[in-house]
Amino acid sequence: MKHLFTLLPLLFVLTYASADDVLRVDFRERPPEMGAVDGHPSGPLVSVLKTAAQRTGVRLQWRQAPFLRSLEDLRAGRVDLVPRVLLTEQRLDYIHFLPSIGNQQLNVRFVVHPGQERTLQHYGDLYGLSVGVKRGTIYFEPFDSDPRLQRIYASDDAQLAAMFRAGRLDSIAVIDLMPLQAQFATLGFQNYSFSDYVHQQALGNRFGASLKRYNSDRRALYDRLGNELEQMRIRGEIGRIYRRHGVPPPDEAN
Repeated sequence: MKHLFTLLPLLFVLTYASADDVLRVDFRERPPEMGAVDGHPSGPLVSVLKTAAQRTGVRLQWRQAPFLRSLEDLRAGRVDLVPRVLLTEQRLDYIHFLPSIGNQQLNVRFVVHPGQERTLQHYGDLYGLSVGVKRGTIYFEPFDSDPRLQRIYASDDAQLAAMFRAGRLDSIAVIDLMPLQAQFATLGFQNYSFSDYVHQQALGNRFGASLKRYNSDRRALYDRLGNELEQMRIRGEIGRIYRRHGVPPPDEAN
């Protein structure tokens, strides 16, 4: 009997961390919040999720993937979680959003050719310009659906940078500036500037989970993880993790 009681904690751990408690998580290059270091996921968003997963008995399997592929795999239930997915009505059809870890100022800026800064001062000045955007990225309304705008779609920052350098774009709409600047640096290109017009917005930073999996066999697991993330935000742990990485934290206010 004594040996049985000794084994009970071990049996509990083995049961709690079963194969059903392994989550497949995608990440991508989105510095300074997340990226790859020697092929491994790194950054404050990664640390936040690792901390919450460890406390809830969840193991994580990471995969580096383009954002469009991640969205497709969320829809099909081939991946469980994707960090930093903006909440939209359209995405609610196939994504279950975990509680926000905080609000962030995610302004949309517009890259322009030098000397064109003042020609783009208001939203209406976008009409008549060829504006590069990343396929699958949500910017803001009415920009995302305005039929009068000439949006030129690209698969990633590298393609946008190359198109702009070649003169095929008048402007690029950008939320995450660092990845695009990194691509310009790779090309040895510095002949760009920013318009006077900036669309200002504060948005929640959320992990997107597969709604298909949530409605089948992962509801309790996703809710458990989401509850821990919410408590981490309330306790101020999210901010502390970001500051340890030297990254400004999301606003922890409601």
